[in-house]
Amino acid sequence: MKVGGDGSPHAGSSASESIPDSDSRLALPDVHDATLVDEARRLVRQKREQWARETEGWTWYSWLSFYVPIFGWIRTYNWRAWLVWDVAAGMSTAAMVIPQGMSYANLAGLPYAYGLYGAFVPCIVYALFGSSRQLVVGPVAVTSIILGNGLSDFMGSNEDPNNPTDPELQERYNHAAIQVAFIAGCFYTAVGLFRMGWLTNFLSSAVISGFMTGASVIIAMSQVKYILGLKLPRSDTLQGNLEAIFDNISSFQWREFCMGMAFIFLLLAFQYLSRNFKKLFFLKALGPLTVCVVSIALMNIFGWYETDSKGKSYIKPIGKIPKGLPDFTAGWWLPLYNVGRQMTLSVIICLIDICESISIAKALARVNKYRLNYTQELRGLGLANLAGAMFNCYTTTGSFSRSAVNNSVGAKTPLANLATGITILITLLWITPVFKNMSQNVQGAIIIVGVLQLFDWPEFLYLWKINKLDWVVWVVSCLVVLFAGVEIGIGVGVGLSLVLVVYKTAFPRISQLGRLPGTTVYRSVAMYPEAEPQPGVLLLRVDAPLWFANIEGVREYVTQAVDQRRTAGDKIGDPVRVVVLDLAPVTDIDATGIHFLDDLVDELQHEGGITLVLGNPSQRVLLALKRAHLDRKIGRPNIHVHMADAVVRARAIADSKLKQETVEGV
Repeated sequence: MKVGGDGSPHAGSSASESIPDSDSRLALPDVHDATLVDEARRLVRQKREQWARETEGWTWYSWLSFYVPIFGWIRTYNWRAWLVWDVAAGMSTAAMVIPQGMSYANLAGLPYAYGLYGAFVPCIVYALFGSSRQLVVGPVAVTSIILGNGLSDFMGSNEDPNNPTDPELQERYNHAAIQVAFIAGCFYTAVGLFRMGWLTNFLSSAVISGFMTGASVIIAMSQVKYILGLKLPRSDTLQGNLEAIFDNISSFQWREFCMGMAFIFLLLAFQYLSRNFKKLFFLKALGPLTVCVVSIALMNIFGWYETDSKGKSYIKPIGKIPKGLPDFTAGWWLPLYNVGRQMTLSVIICLIDICESISIAKALARVNKYRLNYTQELRGLGLANLAGAMFNCYTTTGSFSRSAVNNSVGAKTPLANLATGITILITLLWITPVFKNMSQNVQGAIIIVGVLQLFDWPEFLYLWKINKLDWVVWVVSCLVVLFAGVEIGIGVGVGLSLVLVVYKTAFPRISQLGRLPGTTVYRSVAMYPEAEPQPGVLLLRVDAPLWFANIEGVREYVTQAVDQRRTAGDKIGDPVRVVVLDLAPVTDIDATGIHFLDDLVDELQHEGGITLVLGNPSQRVLLALKRAHLDRKIGRPNIHVHMADAVVRARAIADSKLKQETVEGV
């Protein structure tokens, strides 16, 4: 497509008038320079048209199924083939979440019943609104430790939330936890409605893995007191936990230790058998329930829950768990106790929960070969948290261990979550008194073994082999969580990730190109030594957008490359006469980038009469060039769609200049 156009003063010289035009020159007058308002209207129109096509022919039931997915999959539910598996999976995860939920609630500084409530209401609501077929929601270890440490910093806490020494303090603490669940649910729902899941991209896999590994150590250390039979204050750092343990080691209880270690070995044995023998896969789900049953039996048979002559129990029991349904707690939502701290805590929990839950749901969808609706998934998780906050539930999200069990048992649909919720309901109504004499070291054993899977040392080794910068992010995130605390650790991890993003952008890769023999393909001469440099032409490719953060690095590299090529060319009689920039990877350019190209044209022309040619610029870059009238200064004949044609143009300019120099020399 040929165009007439105003060339630059340099491009319009006699030396370039005889240069043949290429068919790949860009028709710059045809590039539509739309206003921001026009662009916004166009995007809205496109979305409307796309939505109209997707929803064409929908009935009222289709719309109902879209907003409440259970009405969609329940119509096609294969009751004869799937019901048994869903119920079995739901009951298996319920057996796992009953002891886990109580343990995680205690980890969060809340009464045991809150853990059961969190496995009851959110499970049922998620079954109605969630899109993952195997994901199981409920209390998880990481959220619990973040909530417990975050609230205790400004609210204070009781050593034993089930038998508080200060009931009023515990009541305020419980209210604050519900408020955080409410705020997190609002954030969840907003992220889903406005499709802002991209925010989690700032939490790289290295940050998440390092954070989880550090948090797993802190969580495990916080439970050692139950294994040793000690009374220790809450601490969110490794050194704080170790100091508390050694300061109180004189109070070591050998009975608690022996019983707790036996439970740990029993849980590890169950995990080993379920992992190595496929027919025993159910042992992973039954492990936590088994140690609970054993503990209850031993405590009642031998009377270890009874007090000795000093008024102390031989082995400390967890105490009474109130039975019955949770209270309606929407009235607790406002006013907040500490707006800044609770909002910050809610944002951190929401981001961590989204990353954890979506990654688990993605993996399960891939294994079971179905497509996950991410927007609906976030809405479902948000509504589950909001509903939970109405009924004594603290923040919940997808659980890795319970979802894995749910999938391995054979869950086919979210009906498994309903089965879990109903099983917990039965437990709340009639079974909670059974747990009264269960030993506290059970919860320590369950949590310690449960968080072992969060200790991601294989990722540590993998990142060391693959990418040293990601490995540094992993190590820093892990160490800061260990020695400075969970909240600071995630903040430092995110900050370090952003610094690395800026660093990589500020110093982009710039390659010198050459033509692969026998082709019109141009590749890096560093990667392809056989690539042939072009006589009189320097080919460069910038592998990043051109913006203020990286312009100086690009300018420095281009200047050095031109000087080196000029020096080398002068020695062999082949000076550089044209510089070609391959702009294919340049997806965007800002005002600083435009100034750079403007200055580059002048500098090249001033230093040695060198011409600048551009190859394969994007639509966005073309618009910026046109708005700045830089297309005229560069010369429209010097802007091409294809890199090969840009090189042809550059070769022609270089040959023309060589002829002119020869004539002038004669």
